[in-house]
Amino acid sequence: MKNVYLFSKIVLIIVFFSPVKSSALPSSVWHKGQMMLFNKVTLEGELSYNWKTEIVLLRQSDGRVRAFSATQVQQFGWFDYSFHKQRNFLVLPTLVNKQAKSAFFEIYMDGSLAVVRRLRKSQGLFKRLFNHPAYYNDQPSLAQTNDFFDYFVYDAGQLRAFDRFNLDIYEPLLTAYGEEMRQYIISHNINDHTLLGRLVLIDHYNFLVQHDPKTASARGAGYTQEPAPVSYP
Repeated sequence: MKNVYLFSKIVLIIVFFSPVKSSALPSSVWHKGQMMLFNKVTLEGELSYNWKTEIVLLRQSDGRVRAFSATQVQQFGWFDYSFHKQRNFLVLPTLVNKQAKSAFFEIYMDGSLAVVRRLRKSQGLFKRLFNHPAYYNDQPSLAQTNDFFDYFVYDAGQLRAFDRFNLDIYEPLLTAYGEEMRQYIISHNINDHTLLGRLVLIDHYNFLVQHDPKTASARGAGYTQEPAPVSYP
């Protein structure tokens, strides 16, 4: 009886996750926005970004659709009514399989320490079931799921991976307000081993910097500087 139950469960999983017809694939979501090319030319129209292909589409007023990669674009963005905020993307140098390339990153959190993110490489069963690029069109269900992304602090032209949070982020950067940060962690019971906890800590650090008269004017939006490549497997 146990084997029959297990077999039935496996069948249900296979049926549920079996490849769907192309008509059922997620469609592109368009937002009115702007794009700046590397030659500083600004284009306006409706934008749609695919995280997997790293291609941003521009649909202009005449109906033409043009595709741009990270080698052509400097930055783009739109106001996302699902999030009620402006979302901005920029191009940063990175290393993929030890090869230098340009890649799109979303500015997830602005401030003295900016947090940027890009799509995490899917593996295993998830990769096999959801390998069609249409699943990675930017849409609320994807963008709101933080675990689908890798996060980095972008400070003074350097990208620091969240995977090395204590060594590369907390110790060299956040300890400038060591006592304030420790009290904040204790009073709010923050788990700095989780993604959410780390995002909260960086947000609080930015708050401290913003309200510190000694540093408020000394540090700007670091993401406008030319960064060093970051290793991304």
